[in-house]
Amino acid sequence: MGTVSAISQPAFALEERLRFVEVVLLWEGLVRRQRVSDVFRIAPNHVSRDMRYYLERFPDAIDFRPELRGYVAGPTFKPRFASDDPGEYLGLLQARADSQGAALLPLTGGTVQVGALPSPAMGIDKTVLKQLVRAIHQGHGLAVTYLGMRAEGPSTRTLWPHALINTGLRWYVRAYDSDSTSFRSFVISRISAAGKSEGSSPVPASDDAGWHKHVTAHVVPHPKLNAHQQSVVAREFGMKRVGKQWVWSVELRQCLAGHFARRYGLDAKLPVASNSHWVVLRNPAELRPYFLPGGNE
Repeated sequence: MGTVSAISQPAFALEERLRFVEVVLLWEGLVRRQRVSDVFRIAPNHVSRDMRYYLERFPDAIDFRPELRGYVAGPTFKPRFASDDPGEYLGLLQARADSQGAALLPLTGGTVQVGALPSPAMGIDKTVLKQLVRAIHQGHGLAVTYLGMRAEGPSTRTLWPHALINTGLRWYVRAYDSDSTSFRSFVISRISAAGKSEGSSPVPASDDAGWHKHVTAHVVPHPKLNAHQQSVVAREFGMKRVGKQWVWSVELRQCLAGHFARRYGLDAKLPVASNSHWVVLRNPAELRPYFLPGGNE
């Protein structure tokens, strides 16, 4: 993403509108004044002023086409406020599909229809989530009732949360746990009640090695795949050629490494069949200490 100097940096509201214009131009190729006006609820003349502002700072970046009744990218166009990363745009579309709301409409446009599997936020209690977020912001503990799958019934414990984790399947809270006297990840949907607990954490969040330390997973195509199949897998996973092998190297927080391995089937007992496991770890010994126990996450 390009940058704008501090001198010419626009106000936040204007920057959001210009980001929207760039996103639409990048991915759809045409943006009309009325669409910007409808999304941000401003007059079309206000949009015209925005476009003049943009052209003053970035000459020839956009062109108005009367026959299309809208703007297209000009010869010098490049994103200054938006990003041209497909992953970011698709992530925004995913978030919009998950939310089923208009909160992300200004960044994604809304003309592209998106379908998505149910969000991992399902099952999360609103009150519990509020308590967790506020505890993180304010640095206090929470007395919680936790519904662990390996327990005979609900347990009560005190957590000092400092981060949230999304594994693509579930939301977790990363916290210091009074019961195990260690930092652990807890499934948020399994917290049935939470209330403020006075007192600071016995151990600061900076001591959570699983959160602050990283490990790198080197993912490669299954060696039993033929050359064409390996190239397809490499393209799908964005792998880079390292010597004679395709490799996807991903730096992960230690507490997320096991979830990553589970998500892509990298923790399966070897050997694995190439028709069910297209990718394998090149460095399984380094990741094995972080693998999750058997069963679901």
